Amino acid sequence: MNHYPAVSFVAPFRIYVPDEFFHVLVDGRSAKVKAVPIPPIASGSASQVHGQNVEIAHDIFGFAGRTQFYIVLDETIDVGAQDWKKVVCQRDHEIVEKALNVANRLLAVYRDQDVNRIGVASFHVFEVIRGDLSDISLVVVDDELNQIPEFAVMWPGFRSMGFGDAVLREPQIVDAIRSHLASGIEIPIERELLTSARNHIWRQQLRLVPIEANTAFESYAFSALKRADPENTLPDSSDVIKKLLELESVFSSAAAANAKLFNIWFDPAQPGWKGLLNLALKRWHSSCYELRNKVIHRGYNSVTTAEANAALTDTQSAIAMVEQCIAHLTP
Repeated sequence: MNHYPAVSFVAPFRIYVPDEFFHVLVDGRSAKVKAVPIPPIASGSASQVHGQNVEIAHDIFGFAGRTQFYIVLDETIDVGAQDWKKVVCQRDHEIVEKALNVANRLLAVYRDQDVNRIGVASFHVFEVIRGDLSDISLVVVDDELNQIPEFAVMWPGFRSMGFGDAVLREPQIVDAIRSHLASGIEIPIERELLTSARNHIWRQQLRLVPIEANTAFESYAFSALKRADPENTLPDSSDVIKKLLELESVFSSAAAANAKLFNIWFDPAQPGWKGLLNLALKRWHSSCYELRNKVIHRGYNSVTTAEANAALTDTQSAIAMVEQCIAHLTP
């Protein structure tokens, strides 16, 4: 009889599928996963509702219940080996990460396919990360899902956390928050998109990162042009390369008028992106713009963490470079 690593944990929202093991294929490996609705965590500070047919949209805090996941991975554990328990313990985080990937595959498919009886889709369901989970356990089971006795690795769920120096904010940060709240200042769309891209990296939804980062830069390019030259008439529907060429022209004129140095961004002898000279823009174009096109137009679904980080970082560097030009060259 074979034996397999099995992981269970609790996610902070509820999904509704039959109480059975679903077969999942992830990264070419098969696994089994079951999702069982359970009651919410009791809390005196928030309303709790629970019942067989209770469902709340955006229930990200589990007020209508949580979900207990059970995952059995398709890899064998030789329980006859003398040190098999030590081997499993040394791989505990790796095994939990594999199980989390299986659960997230279920959540992604559920989010995409599910519609309840009144026609509402499960848009509020999202993939989870390790920090979202509670009551994590790792055991070993046989072909009939019987647990090997006297062996379990467990991470208890924490119900509260401290408030110490690490989460205090500097006065200028609080002042900025206070000022923006009182002024009604709109948050620029590019900043919201960059924040969202960073969140996608955190939650490992990596193929969305170059899409949002590139959209952020294209939006920023037009707003930067309007800041540098408020009277500019270039349509906002123009391609990003036209916006950059127009910005280059504005900065070149401003530099000449004020006897300041400005190195042009494009080689006029080379058409289009082939003539790109500016290092910060070249990095953005390579790591973000081209990766975005690869995802959108060629169906590239295997964006790595390194690629996602580069797409975001190089976009931020390109924006910082343009900001320096605005500050240095324009009144």
